[in-house]
This record gives sequence, structure tokens and C-alpha cells, in this order.
Amino acid sequence: MRPTPTTSAPRRLLTGRRIASILVLMVLLLPAVVYTLWWWQAARAVRGGLEDWVAAQRDSGAVVEHGGLTVAGFPFALRAELDKPHLATRGAEWQGARLVAEAAPWNPTRIALTFSGEQRLSVVQPGQPPIDILAPQGGSGDLTMRMSGTLERLALRFTGLTAQVAGQAVPVAALDVGAAQPDQPPAERTTAGLTLTLSADGLTLPDGMVPTLGREVKRTELTLRVMGTPPRPEPASLSAWSRDGGTVEVDRLALDWGPLGAVLSGTLALDAQLQPQAALTAEIRGAPAILDAVKPMMRPNEAAIARTVLTMLARPTGPNGEPVVTAPVTVQDRALFVGPLRVAALPRVVW
Repeated sequence: MRPTPTTSAPRRLLTGRRIASILVLMVLLLPAVVYTLWWWQAARAVRGGLEDWVAAQRDSGAVVEHGGLTVAGFPFALRAELDKPHLATRGAEWQGARLVAEAAPWNPTRIALTFSGEQRLSVVQPGQPPIDILAPQGGSGDLTMRMSGTLERLALRFTGLTAQVAGQAVPVAALDVGAAQPDQPPAERTTAGLTLTLSADGLTLPDGMVPTLGREVKRTELTLRVMGTPPRPEPASLSAWSRDGGTVEVDRLALDWGPLGAVLSGTLALDAQLQPQAALTAEIRGAPAILDAVKPMMRPNEAAIARTVLTMLARPTGPNGEPVVTAPVTVQDRALFVGPLRVAALPRVVW
């Protein structure tokens, strides 16, 4: 009598196939599981970092508020969304409808910024009219951070703005703001601790403001470097920075306004009363238009002397032989001088 066949071998074979399938599935799923866990850990770190920054700013006396913070974007982005952000520091206040910061999970130090909806910046200087800058269309930018958590580079762009100065509206077609910091805090005052850039295109001034120059300021540019560790905008910090030899190097200050074209460079500092001082060199095209603009603030004999001096300083070095004045420009004792001529009084800066 033949023995009855058993099924133990097929069962063993089937069990082996199942085990192999499970192992293959685990190998395929393991990277996805690891990535998911890593993404959630990164999102948690983003939230924690933002909350720590808010707490640090509040500890330093700033007002930081918002209508809610969410971190989303799984699986291909890390996106932090801040509703109704509000930041107020000494003399300045920013309020926005929404701020979105987004980065690729594999490159979290490169962050795209989107300022959605209306954004408003208010600057208040004691004894001076407030300045309100409104960007109804929002703006955008990008931020590069180092792995240490310090700023490497920041670039922001806004279009269709309106600046309110002393109750007068000044439309601005476009505004670009940039900042950069070195990898390590500067060890001495001869090294820049912060570089700032600013450019504004298409400013339209109110009627009759400076009729000799026209209403449209085509472009303004500013590039400067704060030497040494940048001070906080408060008297004690500014005073210590100034006493230690702190200066601001103006690499380029340019203005294109009707017949006037000016490019200045030089050094800014603070005196013992924390008032600005400056030693600059200017190349000025259209100097007679400037003289006509400031003439009402000058005595008749001063205006006549100024016209004679400007004529003597002018050289036909501009395009098509246009006269260009190269002259020192200084700020001292709250007054602006072009060469030896005092051309304007300056308001007191209250920190």
C-alpha cells in the first residue's frame, strides 16, 4: 500500500515565498517610513525654532503677536504659515495679513518667503512726522540661513507701494531690500558685521514739493556696511559702539531725480550726542537745480556765493560734456555742507 502524499513541502515553499515578499515590501517601505519620521521631526524643529525666536524677541522688549502658526507641506516641502503677523520694536512696527516661509526638506536653509495680502510698516521718530509704508499687494523674497542658525542673506521685493509722509502720499513702483551677514561675528571694527542694500524705483512726489526737480524720482540706491558687531537701535548700545570706533561705510548712495543725478560714498559715524556725522564725496550732475531747490533756505548772499563756488567746481566730465561737480559733502553739528557751504539744517535724531 502506497503512502498518502503530504503537503508539507508546498506549505514550506509557500511560507518561504511569503517571507520573501514581506522582506521585499519592508525594504521598499523602510525609506518612506524613515523619510516620514524625519519630515515630522523637521517640522517639529521648525515650529520649535519659530516659537523660540518669538520668545527671545519678547524677552528683549519687542511685541510679537500672530493669529496662528501652522507647519505643513508634507511630503515635498516644509511650509510655515503665520497668520496676521505683528512685530513692534523701538520706533518701528510691521503688520501683515499672512507670511508663508517654505523650504525643500532636503535643503532647509534656503527659504522662500511670501508676504500674502496687505503689509504695513510704520516708522515713528520722536519729534518727526510718522512714516507709513503700505504694500496692498504683499511681496516676496528669499532667505538663506546657515546650519548654525545665523543669517547669511536676505532679499525682499515689494511692488505697488504707497508711503505716507506727513500726510502726503508718495507712490513707489518697486522696493528692493537686502541684507547679508558674515559667517562669524567680526573680531574688529575694520570688518563688516552687516551689509544692507536698498533700491526704490518710480517714486512720485506730491505736487509742488520741489518744483525745480520735478515730481518723479526715477531711482534711489543705497549700499552700506556696518563695521563691527551691529549695535541695537537704542542709546546705550549705540553709544558703546560709537565710543569703540564704530562706523558705517557708505559704498554707494545714488539719486536719479529729474535734472539731478548724484552718487555719494564715504563714512558715517555718531558724535557724542549720538547725532549723525558724515564725510562723503559726491559727484553731482545738475548742481544748479539743487541750488534752486535749497535757495529758499539760504540768505541771498549765501546763494550767490554757492552759485559761484559750484560753477568753479564743475567740470565737463558727464555725458556729452555735461558739467559734473565733484565735491566733499559733510554732516556736522546737525548741518549739511557741500564743500565749505552750509546748504541745509538737519533735524535732531532721537533714539
